[in-house]
Amino acid sequence: MPPPRVSHRIESAIVRGVTLERQSEMDSGLKHRLPDLAGPILNHVIFWAATLLVVSIVAFAGYYYFDQQGSTPADQEALQIRLSQYEQVVRDDPNNITNRLALGDAYLSLERYNDAVAQYEAALVINDQSVLARVGLGRAKQGVGDFAGASENFQSVIDQSKEADISGELVQSAYYYLGSIALDQQKPDEAIEYLKQATKFERSDADAWYLLGTAYVQSGQLDEAADALAQAVLFVPDFTEAYEQLALVYDQKGANGEALYARGMAAYSKGEFEDAADQLQAAVNASPTLAEAYAGLGLVRETQGQGEAAVAAYQQALHLNPENFNARSGLARLSQPETAASPEAELPAGHPGGQAEEGSGQGVTP
Repeated sequence: MPPPRVSHRIESAIVRGVTLERQSEMDSGLKHRLPDLAGPILNHVIFWAATLLVVSIVAFAGYYYFDQQGSTPADQEALQIRLSQYEQVVRDDPNNITNRLALGDAYLSLERYNDAVAQYEAALVINDQSVLARVGLGRAKQGVGDFAGASENFQSVIDQSKEADISGELVQSAYYYLGSIALDQQKPDEAIEYLKQATKFERSDADAWYLLGTAYVQSGQLDEAADALAQAVLFVPDFTEAYEQLALVYDQKGANGEALYARGMAAYSKGEFEDAADQLQAAVNASPTLAEAYAGLGLVRETQGQGEAAVAAYQQALHLNPENFNARSGLARLSQPETAASPEAELPAGHPGGQAEEGSGQGVTP
């Protein structure tokens, strides 16, 4: 089963998968300074660069954990200390673009959008061709409601990609956020075009497929909406919002069995297994040829420790659709001896059955 969807799309460059691009920009920024430095000054720069990189990884990992699990006062204090370290690095070397970008990412993660805007704008003063700064500034401006400013920066990334070798993940992000903005502005046709491009760059981006399905719903294209939402849950089988949207689409299409299936999977994704089993059983009764419903029922029975019932459901799903991924992977798991002894031992990543502070008050100015 695919890895679990991040419940809130984390916007840091590290989580967006552009660590190598950030590292390249870090190296470039250091190289043009090194010839002019020597002795203690050079050692100071190297020390702070290394410290920043370590703190970056720890801070973002910590923030993601706190965001998902909830944070205690002690957690918030630790997070504030880490943010203070970022701010000190920028004070010590304000013309280092790497420092500015990392601090901007930290403010963005903490939803301190105005502070993030200041850091990304300062980074662009240092290097007006920085794609990372453009993406970050677009996200920060989107956060403060400046959709025109955000769109301008995202479009700049796309325009630059036509003339320079830019990471596809960054370009995909630009299309994704342009689609998100268009959707917020009730411009579904425009959103569809942007989000279709986003899914071309990254076929497994469940969030992009979900927004594309939502845009199709707004435009009244129900068949296309169902297809897009089905792609979202194909990559992330516990994507609650996508299943709920899918159920509404099937309701409008008059597809009763499919709607029951979607509601059953929404219940499954929330850990409501009895309700999920009832809905999915009703779905296969209403639509006996619906392979997805049998596969979903198999997932529920597997979670409940009902191995034989799960195998039967998976086998029926494969009889109807030999390519059904959830059924194939479910049977593979249940064929392992240790799984039979412990139903939760080999549950897929993100499987519901396996689940049992802001920074300092003043931002650093350019």
